[in-house]
Amino acid sequence: MKQIKKLDFDFIESKKTKKVIIALHGWQGNKDSFLPLVKNSLFNECSWFLLQGPYSVDNDPNRRTWSYELESNNWAYEEPKEIIYNFFQNEVFKKFESKNIYVIGFSLGALVCYEYICSMKQPLGGIFPISGFMKSNDINLNPNQIETPIIIGHGKNDTVVPLEKSMEAYEVLKRKKANVELITYDAQHNIPIKMLTIISKTIKNKP
Repeated sequence: MKQIKKLDFDFIESKKTKKVIIALHGWQGNKDSFLPLVKNSLFNECSWFLLQGPYSVDNDPNRRTWSYELESNNWAYEEPKEIIYNFFQNEVFKKFESKNIYVIGFSLGALVCYEYICSMKQPLGGIFPISGFMKSNDINLNPNQIETPIIIGHGKNDTVVPLEKSMEAYEVLKRKKANVELITYDAQHNIPIKMLTIISKTIKNKP
């Protein structure tokens, strides 16, 4: 039987709050991609899990991704799902209540939010897919996430992932009666201070 990979991650603990942020990097990023946010004063009260994609890109250990190609245009789905679910069960939910857990996914990490995080049965504190896209035309939103704030962010000038991709995800989630909002801003393929401020306020304002 094939042994399932375990996620590599860094855990940065804060004693100031019981809230934690899970950070999912983009294509070819790694667990250090979100370090600037950890050091940002907007989030200085939160604990962090900085996750690293389980698969390397071109055998480079510092360039990571969340899936791999089984054959042309056919990407692994079940194994990454199991890896991520196991991580949440074995690491995150053992340390934090689900409603104190917030997930930020950038670019390919936003796809992980749509594909896996939205389908979790434990109601989360918030999900923030940024500059992302869907793999298919649907999102498996668990009924327990209906009230979870899902705030999508996307730059109007993004030339890597078009804004229309987030608009499509927003419409899908809206049809499913999700508590979803789409924030657009004058930026390219990045996370500007406007979006960071919205994320910070959402986390701090939730009881």
